[in-house]
Amino acid sequence: MRTKRALAESLRKLMRQKPFSKITVTEIVADCGVNRKTFYYHFEDIYALLRWIFEQESAELRRKFDAIERPEEFIGVILDYVVNNRALLRSACDAFGTVKLENFFLTGFYNLTDVIVRQAEEKSGLRLEDSLRAYLCDFLSEATCGMLLSHINGSFPLDRQKTIDFSTLIMRTAIRGLLEERGKKAPPKE
Repeated sequence: MRTKRALAESLRKLMRQKPFSKITVTEIVADCGVNRKTFYYHFEDIYALLRWIFEQESAELRRKFDAIERPEEFIGVILDYVVNNRALLRSACDAFGTVKLENFFLTGFYNLTDVIVRQAEEKSGLRLEDSLRAYLCDFLSEATCGMLLSHINGSFPLDRQKTIDFSTLIMRTAIRGLLEERGKKAPPKE
């Protein structure tokens, strides 16, 4: 695992200096201080190394998401991740396309959105139909993901606090509005 992490750190370092498509295994192993055989023992190619990095990042973000209950915390964690990893994320877009990168974010977004919707249901004493709840979570997750992808690609002028404020306002308003419009009284707890 230590070798994989060292290779990953070398790739990250090189991605801050030049595009992913211009990086070679030779440069990674030279920076890392291991030989090519060691690289290929752990990874099939540079793409496999980049995928491994994202798997590790995804697991770490999921651990952080497990402790989050408020939308503003969630949006803040994601924004910080994007700002701190912009070079990596842009390289991933170049290497894999935006669809794979979107999938990286979507599961976490969906799960947290579902938690937030269920908390709102509990607080209001109202319940959404399962299919409507799922649609709402998909909708909000896709919107948030699209906004972040726009930022990664440089077409979204990010102001951290406004993004947090606006995103949570939209999220809360949508959830509250749907509960008021379509929510059914929850059955009493046994």
